[in-house]
Amino acid sequence: MARIAVLLVDDEEDFRFIFSRQIKRIFPDSEFDFFEAGDGEEALQLLRTGIKPSIIILDYTMPIMSGTELLRTIDRDHDDLLHVPRIVLSGYIGEDAIREVKSLRCDYMEKSMNTKVFYQQLGRYLAEKLGLSCESTTP
Repeated sequence: MARIAVLLVDDEEDFRFIFSRQIKRIFPDSEFDFFEAGDGEEALQLLRTGIKPSIIILDYTMPIMSGTELLRTIDRDHDDLLHVPRIVLSGYIGEDAIREVKSLRCDYMEKSMNTKVFYQQLGRYLAEKLGLSCESTTP
């Protein structure tokens, strides 16, 4: 079974910790490698080491470099990653910001206050994008 490399970029360390635990719980039959970054600059450093993510998951609002700035830089400097699915997970960001995200070939999902619903939606999204079967979409 191929390992799934997830580049997870979010300035909230607690979110990154919980996220990786929940994804492993939703997809118990899949093998994940999580490459975590607290901001866009850290993510670019990880990419420079040669990691090849299967999916890029990032926050919209981060210090140093926003999610959209990171996406533009990845597009400019890493054309080998143009086919990699990517999704912005964020609190409500407004219609203009969502349009900007989508113009960068990136999906958007609002981080719901209802954690159960959020991870159910995210599990379905990852199953579709990565061809995974999830044992359960309930965290």
